[in-house]
Amino acid sequence: MKKSTKTIIFSYLQLSNVGCEIIIRGTIKFLENALSDYDLRFIVPSYDSNRDRQILKDLPQIEVVPMLSWKRYFRALLRQTRRFDKYWSPRFSSAAFEKADLFVSVGGDIYTIFDGMLPDDWMGYESFASRRGIPSIMFGANMENFELLSGVQRNRLIAHLNRFKLIAVRDDSTSSYLIDQNINSPTLVFPDPMYSLRPSCVVRANKVQRIGLNLSPLTVKKFGPDLIEKYTKIVSDLINDGYLFSFIPHVYSTDGDNNLDDRFILRNIYNRLEPIQQKAVKLCDDALGFKKIAIEISEVDFVIAARMHCCLNAVTLGKPVYFLEYSKKAKTMLKWLVTETPYAKAASAYASTSADAITIEDIRLLIRAIEHLGEAHPDGISVDLSPQLATSSIWNVMSGILL
Repeated sequence: MKKSTKTIIFSYLQLSNVGCEIIIRGTIKFLENALSDYDLRFIVPSYDSNRDRQILKDLPQIEVVPMLSWKRYFRALLRQTRRFDKYWSPRFSSAAFEKADLFVSVGGDIYTIFDGMLPDDWMGYESFASRRGIPSIMFGANMENFELLSGVQRNRLIAHLNRFKLIAVRDDSTSSYLIDQNINSPTLVFPDPMYSLRPSCVVRANKVQRIGLNLSPLTVKKFGPDLIEKYTKIVSDLINDGYLFSFIPHVYSTDGDNNLDDRFILRNIYNRLEPIQQKAVKLCDDALGFKKIAIEISEVDFVIAARMHCCLNAVTLGKPVYFLEYSKKAKTMLKWLVTETPYAKAASAYASTSADAITIEDIRLLIRAIEHLGEAHPDGISVDLSPQLATSSIWNVMSGILL
């Protein structure tokens, strides 16, 4: 019997962020499992449609729709006349949105409130969908800092979240937080989309020779420019200890935006090293997508990373990881990983601390723990989240989403 076709539209994601590519790919995998009675088609909005079609060319079920330049002026008019919230319109074709049967809000940090600002554009997606009778779900979210909002803003955000048919969050901490914030929408914990892509792996705690480093402009913005000198000193000292490095960006900017591009930070660290030390560093300086980054991560023995999806990319490739915290999500993600999943068998291969507080002794301590674990498990530790994913109550909720 031929399946009926359903169209799903995603909120905007910057696909030069490998984490966003992971979210798209993992969410599609999840949705195709959850809604297997339908032939699913997906719409992905894009500011660089040629680039994003190339990135996603192996997924023929995706339609990449370009942003329209004239919509920029129309939306500016809505803002100027204070009608943006009520009459939000997408930057891309409204007709593309209106043919959707389901809107999926994706992105880990969107609803972590920074600088007391509402994510009004992302909220507009749900508003537009609701005005047209299109149901909305949220997948793979972390949320915090609602307290930074004014009472009016907070009430508006809560009303918005309560219109979702499902909010799937990545850890128990976020679930409890939303309950405390009077969110009444069905809220379930479901592992990050990364685990839908790679539910199983073998954790290999090898003797550490090559270390992968990821550091982001977001981290430097939060903790200040002295952070670059701090990590230069750490890398320099570890090279003097005999270790090699791969500098691994997880976000690049095709527009040369150094406030987004990890390569800018990593190149800065590289340039501060002595020339003899630079020879111990592999600088991954290209525009790297999900598959290429996986190859780079596969070549290292241990990863130190600030970007959450760089951490999870490494974890699901079986690599020990030091999570560098710049928000609470790294701590809560790691706690979930080592207490509520089969990765608990390899708990000593992971650690986290604030990105500005880590010391070289912290890193050396984790390296010793990794190598001790490897001696105890020379064949590695097999990990499989498939049973945990399969028994989640989310599947029952999803079965009624399109009814």
